[in-house]
Amino acid sequence: MSYIDRHLLSHERVLYRAHLSRTVFARPTLLLLVAVGLPLLGGAAIGLGALLGLIALGYGLGAWIRYAGCEFAVTDKRVIMKTGLIRRSSLEILLDRVESLIVEQGLLGRLFDYGSVWIVGTGGTRDPFHRIADPMGFRRAVQEQLASRAA
Repeated sequence: MSYIDRHLLSHERVLYRAHLSRTVFARPTLLLLVAVGLPLLGGAAIGLGALLGLIALGYGLGAWIRYAGCEFAVTDKRVIMKTGLIRRSSLEILLDRVESLIVEQGLLGRLFDYGSVWIVGTGGTRDPFHRIADPMGFRRAVQEQLASRAA
């Protein structure tokens, strides 16, 4: 059971779930491709390829831990964002306390549909969450809930 599901309030429903972008696996994948290609050169490149392969596996494990440890959701009452498996950090803000959302996407973010989302709460708190997949969909889900509460 996920963190979000375990921490729902009574009669609270999850309306939208987001996750970390799969681009976190780009570096280990590229390293692994180079590691597989180096032995084709022969000689000392075989040992270097094996070393790069181990480094790629280490980066891959780190990327998987980051990917598996991040959960983002919009419910009918709150916005919930949790990062980390071992060292956890979470933000749970009531929809009534959300003043605005900021979405930032660079060129690669636009191409691969990921970006950073900042939740701006009352009192000026700004909490950033980076590399969220489909950040515009996340923002839209929050805005729809804010609009339905205002009506």
